[in-house]
Order: sequence, then structure tokens, then C-alpha cells
Amino acid sequence: MIPEKEDLKSNYNVPNLERGLQIIELLATHPKGLTLTEIIQTLDVTKSSAFRITNTLIFKNYLQKNETTKKITLSRKMLTLGISSMNEQSIVELSIDIMRALRDELKESVMLGVVLGETGTILEQVSSSFPVKLFVEQGTRFHLHSSVGGKSILAFMPEEDAKPIIDGISFTKLTNNTITSKKAFKEELLQVKQKGYAIDNGEDIQGIHCIGAPIFNEYGYPVACLWITAPHGRLPHEEFEAKGKIILRYALEISLKLGYIAR
Repeated sequence: MIPEKEDLKSNYNVPNLERGLQIIELLATHPKGLTLTEIIQTLDVTKSSAFRITNTLIFKNYLQKNETTKKITLSRKMLTLGISSMNEQSIVELSIDIMRALRDELKESVMLGVVLGETGTILEQVSSSFPVKLFVEQGTRFHLHSSVGGKSILAFMPEEDAKPIIDGISFTKLTNNTITSKKAFKEELLQVKQKGYAIDNGEDIQGIHCIGAPIFNEYGYPVACLWITAPHGRLPHEEFEAKGKIILRYALEISLKLGYIAR
């Protein structure tokens, strides 16, 4: 016999989990955040229960609290989970034809990736036309400080979202060209924002160059990155600017499909 919905609610629900989900759903409708008092008044939960639940979610990085305003908001982790679970497939579907067109023009492997927590994740790729190419599996993680994916997205992310991610980067030295300090990385992000595209000068894998540009959603938020990757002999420094502008144009095409209004 299949239990009725009301029976399931009364017999199988977990009260604190239910309250936690209510808090998350509430904060999703208040992007500027709410104080603990406002959460309590809106949801009619006890102060002790709301305090324990919100602090657990903050500790697990699903929520974040501004110590000056005392406002609690959804964290970048929660936003990214939303992107990966709800919009990932749509981003891939809207991007794949443009990725193929970029591959056909530049002949190199084209990647699409997002930031997920303190690392990035490859969503899709279109292989190079050349016999020698870099191939990675979907779902492969990449470092943020040494990749165009990380640089492109973080450079255009709001400061309040980017700061906790950058603070959590270990800046591990992967090659002789890897950026290994927060100061140098922030300076790199400023250059990315000025140019509109990012460069991986063999910083993640020695001898492999990448050029990428951010993809924005309808709110102007950087939700993904489009990039090419190739051996340094096929993608020399003197071609970075010209090809960067080409990739920027293709990334903008995807952004426009996502509802972005170019400014």
C-alpha cells in the first residue's frame, strides 16, 4: 500500500532538515540577505533552532554571513550547485554549436567549464582538428589559479563572491610559470578584466597554452568559461591577443543565448 502524502509528511519528515530547506528557499528570494531576526520572524521558527541551522549551513559553506551588516545570504557554493544541477545541461546545449564553430575556425580543442567551490569542472569539450590534441574527460576538475577557467570567472565575479574563493586557494606551484601568490593572482585578474579574456601561459601543464573568456547569464553574472587549449608551438605568445578577441566574440554569442544583454 502506497502511503498518502500527509502520512509521509507526518511519519518521515526530518524537522530540522525541513527548516533548513525553508531557510535556503527564503534566502533564494532575498539576494541581499536577511538577518537572523528577519529569518525567525518570516518563518516563525524558534531563535535557538534558527541559530543552530544557519550556523551549520554557514560552517558547511552553504550560507555566508556579513559580520558588518549581519545579513545572511546564499554562498557561492550554493549558487554554483544551482548552476551545475539546474543550468549545466542548458549551458552545454546552448554552447555546443558555438564550440564547434570556434573549433572549426581555430582548429584547436575547445573547452567549457564552470567554477565549483574551490576548483573548476569541465562540462564539455570539442576536440581539435589536429592529430596531436589535449583530451580530458567531462567532469575533470581544474585548478583556479592556473587556469583560464578560474581566471575568467573570478575576474568578473562580484568581490563578495570572489574573495572567499580566492582566500581558499592554496596557490600550489604546478609548473615554472604558475602564479603562486594571492597578490600576483589578483593583479592577473585585473588584467583579465581589462582585456576581457584570460591566458594560461603553461601555468597548469608545462608547454600547454590556453586562452579563454567568460560566459555571462541574463544578470551579467559569470557562470562559465569558454577556452581553447593547444601546445605552445601552435599557440605562441604573439597570437594570444588576436585569438583572445576571437574567443571573446564566441563567448559573447553564448552569453547572448543565455539572456545576457551586452553593455
